[in-house]
Amino acid sequence: MASPAIVPVLRHLFERDGAVYTPTALATGPWDRRLQSGVVLNALIAHEIERTPSPVPMVTSRLLLDIMKPTLMAPVTAQVTVVREGKRLQLLDVELEQEGAVTARASALRVRVGASPATDAPCHALPPPGLPSLNGARSPMRDIIETRLEAGGLEALGPGVVWTRVDGEIVPGTPISPFVQLAMAADFGSGTSSFVDWREWSFANVDISLHLTRMPEGEWVRLAAETGSAGNGIAVVHSRLADERGEIGHAHQTLFLDRRPKA
Repeated sequence: MASPAIVPVLRHLFERDGAVYTPTALATGPWDRRLQSGVVLNALIAHEIERTPSPVPMVTSRLLLDIMKPTLMAPVTAQVTVVREGKRLQLLDVELEQEGAVTARASALRVRVGASPATDAPCHALPPPGLPSLNGARSPMRDIIETRLEAGGLEALGPGVVWTRVDGEIVPGTPISPFVQLAMAADFGSGTSSFVDWREWSFANVDISLHLTRMPEGEWVRLAAETGSAGNGIAVVHSRLADERGEIGHAHQTLFLDRRPKA
């Protein structure tokens, strides 16, 4: 009797041909399988920023990302423009284009690195043992993302804390870096600090902003999130970001809330 064929595990988010990125099945969105996930779009934008050289060592201290329209599960073209070049500051614009329209855009501010006094940042080291895993069998990225819940989550309304690490590739041969992983994790705040029932409401984010004091290090990212809303169909998520050395910055998301159609 022949042994069953071993199907290789898909580990990369995109195939690249120059400036054109074709999504793999891992890029499938959670709300609509015809669309790419915001998590992978964040990853692609962060990757394009990292690929752009800076004149001196710099930290990407601010990243502002806007979702202009849904991005189909089809190729996108990435374009990076250096708006300002200097030895103290560098400003980049990134656009993802599909079928002649910009679907996502970002502005990245890089600041030169120099010695200065530091404030004390709480050190979170590694996730404590025994935390429940959030890796769902239906998640397209279940084989490359490990997520562990410290508090909160989709089933517990209120603030939440989650740990995550990614062991995958942007394109074949290019591992997901700590900065790209952080950009992906910044999208998890809305599901970590749920305040509505996900079975009744969708809460897709329309933007993400990151403000960092330094670049992330190590395998794990810790995200402590809290959501607020005025009850008008809009919510804002505030997340504190940390790695194994301690806190490194903050992320914010603006959410568009909408009632899900009844089955």
